[in-house]
Amino acid sequence: MKNIAFILVTVFFGFGINAQSLQSFGLKGNVKSIAEELKICSNRYGKAQTKDCSSLTSEKQFTKEGYLLENKNSLEFEGITREKVEIPTGWLETVYIEEDGLKIKIGEDYYNKENLITKTFFVNESGAVDRVKEYFYDEKGIKIKTEEVAHVDDVKEKTIFFYDEYGSFSGFEIYRDDVLSDQGKFDVTYELDEKGNWVQSIVITEFSTDIHNRTITYY
Repeated sequence: MKNIAFILVTVFFGFGINAQSLQSFGLKGNVKSIAEELKICSNRYGKAQTKDCSSLTSEKQFTKEGYLLENKNSLEFEGITREKVEIPTGWLETVYIEEDGLKIKIGEDYYNKENLITKTFFVNESGAVDRVKEYFYDEKGIKIKTEEVAHVDDVKEKTIFFYDEYGSFSGFEIYRDDVLSDQGKFDVTYELDEKGNWVQSIVITEFSTDIHNRTITYY
């Protein structure tokens, strides 16, 4: 089975921002900010694991009107810049990285008119697109599925990520040349606050115990 820790890092702390409003994040109440920590720990210690954990952090800030104001991600590399312009279908955000004084394009994110990301093109060192990712949402704007297609050694690899009613990663399927080669489904245990927003989620797999903590501040 594919390394679940790597998948969790990818879906929780990916470079693209998949939602823009409190509703599309599945949040209730007048949220001001969310400080997050993802701890990926050895599964032999179970839920009480406190040793041998790797830790990643992220912080989101929202306006009083309920829109994403700022996102600080511990995985965002230094030198990354973004330029977002309006287009007829919504917005186009071009992602660059600066290396040795050069500004190099590494991706394009397309957003619809509701400011939800719909498609990402990943650009390799030669300037060609080598991966494409599409995003799918329910009627509330909560992400329910993503599909990523890449070509590896002349093999078409398609990875589908599934998300639950809270927008949390809950399973995946991997197809190679349209044949299912790997899959996984996970039950997520939640602890909720008085507003009904989750402040801790736990996923236990054969590889690790993954604990995602959130500190939510309200206006």
